[in-house]
Amino acid sequence: MRRSLSVPLAGMLLALLAAPALAQPPTTPVPGPRDPNQPPASAPNGPQPLAHAVGDAGTGLGVIRLGPQGVPTSTILPGFGEQLPKQSVTEFGVGLASAQVNTEAFLATERVVTQANPFGFAVAGRSPQSPGTLVQTAIPDNPQPTNGGLPIPETPLAKLKVLNGSVHARWDEKVGPCVSPLATSRTSLAGLEVLSALPAEVPLPVKTSLISVPDTFEASSVVKLVDLPGSKNKAVESTSTMRAVSIELAGGIRIDVASPPTLTATATGDEKTSKITYTAPVLKVSQNGKELGTLDAAHPALDIPLLLDLVVVKLQVAGLTEKKDVFSGNGFSGFQLGATARMLDVQVLPTDKLKLPNLPSALAQISLGEQIVRAAAPQGGVVCGTSQPPQTTVPQQPGAPAAPPRGAPPLAYTNAAYNAIPLFWTGTALLLAGVVLVAALPAGRARTSGRPTS
Repeated sequence: MRRSLSVPLAGMLLALLAAPALAQPPTTPVPGPRDPNQPPASAPNGPQPLAHAVGDAGTGLGVIRLGPQGVPTSTILPGFGEQLPKQSVTEFGVGLASAQVNTEAFLATERVVTQANPFGFAVAGRSPQSPGTLVQTAIPDNPQPTNGGLPIPETPLAKLKVLNGSVHARWDEKVGPCVSPLATSRTSLAGLEVLSALPAEVPLPVKTSLISVPDTFEASSVVKLVDLPGSKNKAVESTSTMRAVSIELAGGIRIDVASPPTLTATATGDEKTSKITYTAPVLKVSQNGKELGTLDAAHPALDIPLLLDLVVVKLQVAGLTEKKDVFSGNGFSGFQLGATARMLDVQVLPTDKLKLPNLPSALAQISLGEQIVRAAAPQGGVVCGTSQPPQTTVPQQPGAPAAPPRGAPPLAYTNAAYNAIPLFWTGTALLLAGVVLVAALPAGRARTSGRPTS
């Protein structure tokens, strides 16, 4: 199924820039009573799952930022925007795969949400809704994933060939998120060209595009429950992975992906055992057949001049940021953690050497493979089980025989029912009596055929 979602791609991509926010996922707020003295909503009916878990993972294939960190972030709180990172003047992203699990969501359809978004854009941090999203939600459960092609946008910033998506959201009525697979989302791209229509004034030796990905480029986001060592309970694991073969840049630069990145957040409910695991990418960089170096965790940056020293392409990998925190409330208390990373940042005309204030960090920044993960688990781990509904029983006297099971109690009569039944039988008796009386009476005197008298 395809539908427009209220959470656009560009909004998620903005979250990839900043430190991971450890607030709960954006869900429908719980409506409160209009009258403060009004009683709360009724409790759920029937057995309910015992599991409490929150986790989400997001992976973006590519993000183009014009004027990164060029405008301040606007907020409704006075002075708070100065504490937040600056936003890009314009952003455009393609191929987002996101998976979210939130057992505390008020709406049942928001407990597991998986989506594959084809594109999105934002101007100064504001983004409209993005159509064409492939999505699955649970409850109810989805035994099979939803697969399909995603609409390809026509834009001068990027050209795509074939973009496919796959989403799968699961939920068990008895044990909730204790099902495998739980939340999975994937996007795959067969061919990508970025900034293929640059103005002639830009002094770059561009043949076709600034960046091109000729081979398959895949993003995957998965949230699941895994075994907790030494316990029968579970841990929440959110994983973002990328898969790419090679990337080509303007000026004959080629980047071979020797090892793709993987970012995982595992929450056990305890700070000592919860962890962020990151496998940094290993990229081999060459220009016109000449090897320039290797980008990895030990060597995360590389500057390549394209036109003397005036035009420089800056390559950077990793960019890992992580955050951990204990929390309490919203249904349970425990430990949460999150992290963000990027497989490759390509900056054109970086401004760090100009030493001028109020300039964006670069003329343009293209990020390939943006990743974000977050996980939260209650203390002691996630309990997979079902709560039994309370049963009301009548106390039994000692030594008294057990009362036999009773069926459904008879329905109570209303006042109209008590009056209608006697009236019915009374009317029936009177009707029968009338029939008998009519039958017993003698027949009327017959008419005589007399002759006329004189």
